[in-house]
Amino acid sequence: MSSLSLELPQSLIAFQVPLLYLVNIFALALGPKHNVLRYGLTLPLFVLLVAQSLYRDWDGVFGMHYALGCMVLSVAFTYVEWNLLRIPDKEKWRKIRYVQGKEEVEDVVGDGFWERAWWGVRLAMGNRYVGWTQESKNVVKEVGPEYSRVRFVLRKALRAAMFHVLHNAANAYTAASPYGSWDDIKHVKPIDNLVDRPFLTRWSYTWFHIILTYTALEELNAAYGAVSVATGFASPQDCPSAFGDLRELVTVRKAWSRVWHQQCRHLCSSPGIFITRDVLHLRKGSFGSKYLQLIIGFGVSGIVHGGASMFVYRSFGDDAAIAYFLGQAFIIMVEDHVIELGKSVGFKDSVFWRFAGFAWTVFALGASTQAWTARLVRNGMWIHERGQDYLGLGP
Repeated sequence: MSSLSLELPQSLIAFQVPLLYLVNIFALALGPKHNVLRYGLTLPLFVLLVAQSLYRDWDGVFGMHYALGCMVLSVAFTYVEWNLLRIPDKEKWRKIRYVQGKEEVEDVVGDGFWERAWWGVRLAMGNRYVGWTQESKNVVKEVGPEYSRVRFVLRKALRAAMFHVLHNAANAYTAASPYGSWDDIKHVKPIDNLVDRPFLTRWSYTWFHIILTYTALEELNAAYGAVSVATGFASPQDCPSAFGDLRELVTVRKAWSRVWHQQCRHLCSSPGIFITRDVLHLRKGSFGSKYLQLIIGFGVSGIVHGGASMFVYRSFGDDAAIAYFLGQAFIIMVEDHVIELGKSVGFKDSVFWRFAGFAWTVFALGASTQAWTARLVRNGMWIHERGQDYLGLGP
């Protein structure tokens, strides 16, 4: 007797991510007045679509397969936030408009299906919800509401081109390293195992991987901003750079909360807020609330990244992602208390302490990330599709 399989046709699996977005938007459009239909129909369908990550026939590079897994699980936690926790309805998420340089908040979305569906489409297409009442904290808006659209589109297009070249160079450099290759020559240029290399080697190459990730995400973000503003879908002030000011790289906490891309911040923070305030009823700002939210938030990020590895391998191997992300919460908790101790004995912010903080942060991030990065690289993260090698750095 053949075992039951949840596998859908590969032609449908190819559209897995768009279908997940559609189901998410459909569930939001049904709204709280139709919860039986909302959950009875969309939750099983959503789980079925997520499960297709285990059945995808994939002959491309590891990095793209892994990125698809991250996207799938990010949309899954968005479903949790939008529909299971019903945060958009509870907080009445609304778009901020700019009229003659002044902010105006749109009216609360009504109960109509199509009105709510369009609300969901706009939320899904947003960039970290910038320009909405629930926009992510610490995302710096680089221009004002009166900034020229034409000038902004040109700026973002040039920025996308610049980061395309930098991303291309990072791909070529890592492909030429002992731990990477081009996909079409991997049979003649096998990769070494970075996991077995000395700590300083792993630490150094971890920072190359961070730079590669930075350039790839900023290239996509700049292109998104240019297209969104050119088509009238977004305003210039709603499309800032993906990453924050590098001068804020003085603590591990600020590295995550102000410098890194914040793309997952909302979907990671909502479960923690719900558990600490609505389930455990912890006082806002208390030690327990503050650090439990931190742990849960990094735990969600660990599930997104570790789960992507599990989808690729079809096993419980997470490349140490969950331990890594939970470890960041522990590092930040210790770091917070060391900083408070320093303040209590009279240390104040200065150029010296900011330099010391920068050195600490660069070391700590590389040291804590190297085990996760080395496993990803060992499994093919630096085997890239061959592209135009503009700077001649590739093998």
